[in-house]
Amino acid sequence: MRAALLALVVALVPAAAPFAADADEARHAATVFGQALKSGRAEAMRPILPQRGKVHLALIRLGPEERAFGASQVEALFRDFLAGGKVSSFDIARCASDGKSTGLAHAKASIVDRDGRAARIDVHLAFEPEDGRWVLREVKETVE
Repeated sequence: MRAALLALVVALVPAAAPFAADADEARHAATVFGQALKSGRAEAMRPILPQRGKVHLALIRLGPEERAFGASQVEALFRDFLAGGKVSSFDIARCASDGKSTGLAHAKASIVDRDGRAARIDVHLAFEPEDGRWVLREVKETVE
């Protein structure tokens, strides 16, 4: 019985490895996003912004915005927030990916909005592959 269980585990590890690698890519893209916000440099998110298509934003305290924007508009909107607001922490809680078309990340962030109010928010990010890299396709904010 133990030998059969061990053989099953050994057989499943290589099959699970691509999902772990893809979740790592989604985590890396989410880390780039979080570091851009924490550093106060919206331009640092350029490597994860799409060259084609739009990014859907559903923002409450980081916005307020609720629609799709091109890459330069996304950068400008976050630059505008960072001119008066601050992100002091951005902690990735979990990441997942199907390995082909979607990567998801969920994070918790501590912010001070443009009105000087502190808040703890949840940030949900969606990524898709584009030209061999994961790009941001959605940012949804919920307030705890």
